[in-house]
Amino acid sequence: MIKNSFKIVILGIIGFALLIYLTAPKNPNGVEVNQNSKNVLNIDYIPRYFEVAGKSSYVQFETIFQKGVEKYIIVLNHDSLALFKDLYKYTNKNIVLVANISNTPWLIKQLAVNGKLDEMYKSSTIPLINDSKGGFINCLGLNDNTQNKYFIYKINIDGTIVKVNDGLVELNILEKGISQENSKNSLEQIVKSF
Repeated sequence: MIKNSFKIVILGIIGFALLIYLTAPKNPNGVEVNQNSKNVLNIDYIPRYFEVAGKSSYVQFETIFQKGVEKYIIVLNHDSLALFKDLYKYTNKNIVLVANISNTPWLIKQLAVNGKLDEMYKSSTIPLINDSKGGFINCLGLNDNTQNKYFIYKINIDGTIVKVNDGLVELNILEKGISQENSKNSLEQIVKSF
């Protein structure tokens, strides 16, 4: 009896691992972008519909982005999500955050990531776009998924998008957490780069 139960548990674990492996998306950033070329990033390439944390349905492009309005886009990889949840307390700039979770396996996104993003950003006044399909990352030509990295882009009044800055946050702060003092110091430094 115990032997059969053990077999069922082992087969269940193998099946679960196989399900995660088979539902993991292919790298949406597989297209190599030539950084030396004169390709100009433009607001016209941003996806027209996207998920926003805390909203129950898709949001249209025009709700968040308008031509003729200067705005910052901050792309957040895994650990930087934990730091930037309090950014709204330190700046009143026109900012949109983008959660780069496109390489996360589908099952993990459904079970854990989406709810965690909603919970972390429920009090933030800055919209957080859940880029689960990689549309934003592709339009920005971004292919760096370093766990603790973030990227800041500026949308100019003419609709062009330029990279302003990038940086690293402390490794594993999503799991370990970050003190209020360290969070404040880091965010004040980042706000100076706008």
